[in-house]
Amino acid sequence: MSDAERRALLLLAHGHTAKTAAVELGVSEGSINERLREARRKAGVGSSRQLARIVAAEAQAGKDKAAPQENRDRKIGMAAPATRGQGRRRDLTPWAVWPVIAGAMTMIALAASIGAFVALAVARQPAPPAPSGTVAVRAATPSPPRVVAVSPMPGAVVPAGRLALTVTFDQPMQAGWSFVARDPATYPACERTPRQSADRRSFTLACAVEAGREYEVGFNSDRPRNFASETGAPAIPAMVRFKAR
Repeated sequence: MSDAERRALLLLAHGHTAKTAAVELGVSEGSINERLREARRKAGVGSSRQLARIVAAEAQAGKDKAAPQENRDRKIGMAAPATRGQGRRRDLTPWAVWPVIAGAMTMIALAASIGAFVALAVARQPAPPAPSGTVAVRAATPSPPRVVAVSPMPGAVVPAGRLALTVTFDQPMQAGWSFVARDPATYPACERTPRQSADRRSFTLACAVEAGREYEVGFNSDRPRNFASETGAPAIPAMVRFKAR
């Protein structure tokens, strides 16, 4: 189950609806419903509310397990036992003190040299790889998806009849979509649901076009904008125009 699906379920467990969860996460209500459907399919649970309660219980159990155990032992302050020879005072003559000082200075210099060498060796070692299953935190805000290819190409003249309308983005996408009819008169007759590619970057919609007509299809707009990255960033709106002969 993906992090996006878990976030939607946790919001549902805390009393949100699909609509308010969409507002909270900054995505469309259709995207939230798609995440819930996908989570139910993976978990084999028929109710989103039931699955939300299960996910919330697992999350709470993980927090309880990670919390440190309370240390019930109380430390009692006691005077340390006197060590052998403690309390004795040694009177050192100046000639006896100098060898001690020189030896101490030599040991300090040696320790500093060893510490500097170890620090340099550690600094030169490459950073260890991130543990499997962890998610790298991006320092910068992820870029919104962009359309990198469309079929038919803009300005193309295609044969009348059946047509596969495909749009490809520069990064993997969520399962939601927004094929936009900016003008119903120029929008082709298409099926309702597109097919998403295995790499999750392309969407293909089966359509039919008539000879002598011009067509125009948008991908996202100011609203709706259900074409979104896996992190929930809406794709930059785009449009294609083509003709049928």
